[in-house]
Amino acid sequence: MIEWSSFAIVAAATWVSAIIVITLFSVGVRMRAAHLDRIDEGRSSSALPVGYWAVFGICGAVVLLGVYLIVPALHGA
Repeated sequence: MIEWSSFAIVAAATWVSAIIVITLFSVGVRMRAAHLDRIDEGRSSSALPVGYWAVFGICGAVVLLGVYLIVPALHGA
């Protein structure tokens, strides 16, 4: 028998994590585009590269956490 409450929890967690990853990646891409626009205009900002690399790093960490949670061999479950 299907446990619908567990199914709903997994579905909700999947949606939330997908939205988080997509939002983080989109913010990183937008920050990089803004940085490149500023370079084209002759204005440079050292905060934007640090910011978008940090956002990309967080996005990658969230993806790696998801892989860690999905693959039982990685955490001995």
